[in-house]
Amino acid sequence: MNKLLKYTLLLIGIVGFFSSCQYKFNIEPIIPPPDPTDTIYFSQDILPIWNTDNNCTSCHNSGGTAPDLTTDNAYAAVVPSYVNTTSPNESVIYTAADPNTYTHGWKKYTSSEAAIVLQWIEQGALNN
Repeated sequence: MNKLLKYTLLLIGIVGFFSSCQYKFNIEPIIPPPDPTDTIYFSQDILPIWNTDNNCTSCHNSGGTAPDLTTDNAYAAVVPSYVNTTSPNESVIYTAADPNTYTHGWKKYTSSEAAIVLQWIEQGALNN
């Protein structure tokens, strides 16, 4: 009887342990990539990715880590140093914060933001 009680308590403990586990997954909302025929504007589409909620500018600001992605300095800091219009998918401004990279330890682009940045570079990385 003593063994039966031990096994019963052990079973209750195991069931209780596994039923108390709670997992929370951060699932990125599914946003379709930009239409390839849409023009991506630096001021309207790219800057908000870097500046909204200090997404990138919390580190990449004047006096912080290069490049300075603040509104007034971003374009001059990024183009041409971090942009490769010949091979856009090799541009550092795209690859460094790509959602699948392991080289950027802090904030990264969402997959939709990465698609927008890449399309902007493919369109010539214009200051528009």
